Amino acid sequence: MRASSKLQIFSLTIVMCMILVNGAQVSFAQDARTFASRGTVELGGNVSFSSMTMVPSDYSGGTISMLSIAPFVGYFPADGFEIGFNPFEITHSSMGGSSTTQIMIFVAPSYNFKTQGIAYPFIEALLGYTSESESEPESYSYDASGFSWGGRAGVKLAVVDRVLLNIGIQYVQITENPSGASSRNGYDEFSISGGFTVWF
Repeated sequence: MRASSKLQIFSLTIVMCMILVNGAQVSFAQDARTFASRGTVELGGNVSFSSMTMVPSDYSGGTISMLSIAPFVGYFPADGFEIGFNPFEITHSSMGGSSTTQIMIFVAPSYNFKTQGIAYPFIEALLGYTSESESEPESYSYDASGFSWGGRAGVKLAVVDRVLLNIGIQYVQITENPSGASSRNGYDEFSISGGFTVWF
């Protein structure tokens, strides 16, 4: 094969590769911009485990273990507007002979701002129900529940095809009233969170 023919084949191969790469980039960019469109479904959540050792080590049983599971599902009935649902966020902690289980169920309507890039800023309301039960040695138990609400704001980044990195700031008023309570019991929670969701 002559050198000129080899050069032509090499050049054609380079051009074809460039077209394929450019086409893939354009396809990804167009696909990424379809997020937050009507009919989109978003799925995600997070799982975390932590273990804390008290100081001194013999204080309150020495170690606190905490497991948290928080799934999420969302649907866009219109462009930008999402109805989200945290079907159950479960946090279980144990310390010595006592254990506490908290269940949170939230409806999370939000608005996602569509942009020309990979970033989608969002604002989200949180409306739901919280229940907590605690058990300790000697058959002691404690149950509390109530309406909880708050909000979240942040940004969703299309890091790879159909995968979003979610970064947000959240404030929630948690209500956990025991039976017969005449005033609110619970706590106000401020948090910064990160996680991943997929969409289709």
